[in-house]
Amino acid sequence: MESPSSSSSSGTGTGKVNNETENSNNEWKAEEAIGGNKAALEALRELITFPLLYSREAQKLGLKWPTGLLLYGPPGTGKTSLVRAVVRECGAHLTVISPHFVHRAHAGESERVLREAFSDALSHAVAGKPSVIFIDEIDALCHRRDSRREQDVRVASQLFALMDANKPSSTSSAQVVVIASTNRVDAIDPALRRSGRFDAEIEVTTPTEEERLQILKLYTRKLHLDHNVDLHAIAASCNGYVGADLEALCREATISALNSWDTSEAGGVQLTMDDWKHAKSVVGPSITRGVTTEVPKVSWEDIGGLKDLKKKLQQAVEWPIKHSAAFARMGISPIRGVLLHGPPGCSKTTLAKAAANAAQASFFSLSGAELYSMYVGEGEALLRNTFQRARLAAPSIIFFDEADVVAAKRLGWRFTICCC
Repeated sequence: MESPSSSSSSGTGTGKVNNETENSNNEWKAEEAIGGNKAALEALRELITFPLLYSREAQKLGLKWPTGLLLYGPPGTGKTSLVRAVVRECGAHLTVISPHFVHRAHAGESERVLREAFSDALSHAVAGKPSVIFIDEIDALCHRRDSRREQDVRVASQLFALMDANKPSSTSSAQVVVIASTNRVDAIDPALRRSGRFDAEIEVTTPTEEERLQILKLYTRKLHLDHNVDLHAIAASCNGYVGADLEALCREATISALNSWDTSEAGGVQLTMDDWKHAKSVVGPSITRGVTTEVPKVSWEDIGGLKDLKKKLQQAVEWPIKHSAAFARMGISPIRGVLLHGPPGCSKTTLAKAAANAAQASFFSLSGAELYSMYVGEGEALLRNTFQRARLAAPSIIFFDEADVVAAKRLGWRFTICCC
């Protein structure tokens, strides 16, 4: 994710695409504005700078450099910020193409916008400057053929033709690099993902705990933090937060500090742990919105009795998360599923929530009523979506309430969908 920074940009004469030229600064590195995403950073650097750095070697080997890279991942993970940071580091010319700039009312205008963008980028490449075309939300331009209109087919065909024509030779370093981003990689036309167009695909996923700490340090480097503020603890508690969520978290914490600041106090605004706790109660992970439930502050002490059962749940759920290093060192595979059974009202749901709260895990709750729909395939889609979001927000707990409704025993001709 990119920290706030200024960059110079100027619109084109047509106002249909954005052209930006970054001034090269040998001392500035993308890591000064980006936290984590090392694999994507290195892939972008290779794609943009290698054709210039190793042009002679490429001529000797007859090597033709790849010209396309697809970045995919959930919204807010910093795909656009990655491209801008590496372009700034390399001093390259950047042409940004957005779907709302390309789609036009009259036939042929959308294709003309694409041709002008590629032509302008090529002119900078011929002049000896690295040139990058960045297509944001490419799934809106080239979605799957079974759901396209006639205009969409023309735009996609024009883009295919332009990318196929963008073939550098081994004797020339002048080339245009095409980078695209999407939140829905499966919605893109498969023809766009073949070798020769987008030769590589890099997933930009949710940051790890260490990457979240790097991002928090970037956003708080100009803030005055109280000595009790522990960024390591904050990063550890932000499972599933992407870069945009962490930016919003820092902004909300700063606003909270401003609201409680006494102007008569010396030293300026100071952020305390209370400000961060308030911000976390307001800003949650965006990838879990829509399917996750708010976990009540339920602790093991709030549940009377059931001592042996609580101990088993701690061993099965809490220990593998809190002591993951020890489990890995001893080669112990954690339990993947736990079945709680008993009569109604014996605290099965409360126990699951207490386990999630104790383990500081994201909590996803599904019931049989949610999985059954009048439309074919909706229940299966909800299951896939929930598991996908749970992986992104890991460590996570998926709780199936009334599992007997979802995966009942097959009797005669009756059967249900088995979630296994």
